[in-house]
Amino acid sequence: MARGGFYAVQNGRSNGVFNTWEDCKSQVSGYSGAVYKKFDTLPEAVAFSNRGSNRSDSGVDNSSNLRGNGSQETAEVIRSPPRDENPIPRDYGLGAHHRRNAPNHLSRNTESRSSGGSRGKSSRGGISKGHNSRPIARGLTFYAVKSSNPQVKDAIFENWSECRSYVTAIGGLSFKKFGSRSEALDFINGVSSKDYDYIGVGKDEFARLYARKAHSKGKLQRCNVYCDGSALGNGKESSRAGYGVYFENHPDQNISEPLTEGLPTNNRAEIQAVFSALDKIWTDLSQNESRVLFQIKTDSEYVSKLLNDRYMGYDTQKIQTLSNSDLIKPLIKKYAKVKKYYEVNKESFGDVPFKIEWVKGHAGEAGNEIADELARQGASRA
Repeated sequence: MARGGFYAVQNGRSNGVFNTWEDCKSQVSGYSGAVYKKFDTLPEAVAFSNRGSNRSDSGVDNSSNLRGNGSQETAEVIRSPPRDENPIPRDYGLGAHHRRNAPNHLSRNTESRSSGGSRGKSSRGGISKGHNSRPIARGLTFYAVKSSNPQVKDAIFENWSECRSYVTAIGGLSFKKFGSRSEALDFINGVSSKDYDYIGVGKDEFARLYARKAHSKGKLQRCNVYCDGSALGNGKESSRAGYGVYFENHPDQNISEPLTEGLPTNNRAEIQAVFSALDKIWTDLSQNESRVLFQIKTDSEYVSKLLNDRYMGYDTQKIQTLSNSDLIKPLIKKYAKVKKYYEVNKESFGDVPFKIEWVKGHAGEAGNEIADELARQGASRA
């Protein structure tokens, strides 16, 4: 039994069972209609959590940036107030659900970056162009929305009301408040001064090691890479977990493996799936010098948001406090390496930022369903 009991989330940003109040709070604070409860035993917690929606994006962030609605642990079922009663968030926010038709409006103050042709057939296309010629007023606030959802564009707003209406009830979105437009754009574009620290080499040394000597010839190819994790009997002592990676049109590259280290949970399997995909992509790019734009797709909102924006606000000490930090630290390092590889070789690949794309799980997307089956096969061999 975990020290202090088990915290079950039946309805939150991510449903599941968590070992600490901080982990639980990051999933429910500020989430409209959140339902959660503390239990003394794991089976009770799992049973309570399973009565909620069956989502595949279970995860933990431990982030202290979300404004909570109370810091005390509770043994009662808590239902959060309606969204309109919640205070404006200081920092990250999460779109709760997926909606196929995203809002078609953007703030009149949104700013544009070149779409440069998105990876695959994604419709994200960057930020819609708006009025950006006037000087920035002192004390102006900017709300940046970064999207992992291919059906919703990144956006920048100058008031919370417009930002809130844009992100409400849509999955795969993160948002953050900034004091300048340039900071907001850096957030959206994934600009991080810490990437080379995670990689372990400086910018110049990385370029010396991995910049291609000549412009790559041949046709630029694209490859969607679907990642998924599976835990058979998730939360039970007899649970078995595995992960799957599906390289579209390249079945010889597919991965289907049991999770052999740590607790056999769905969340760990999701993390390991994306790491394994990044590892194979890194080898293909850096050693084989293939000219392929890889697009990783996962139905884990936790993993997509972690890599697309959250890790940029973390330091090494913070990462060590996260659940599954033994997997998260190498995951971030590998992601940073692939991201920077595309950046230093943009003459070969184009100036399109590498990021993780979120897809809705079990919604009929063929690649996601195949990855799910590969993950189940891996779990069955655990």
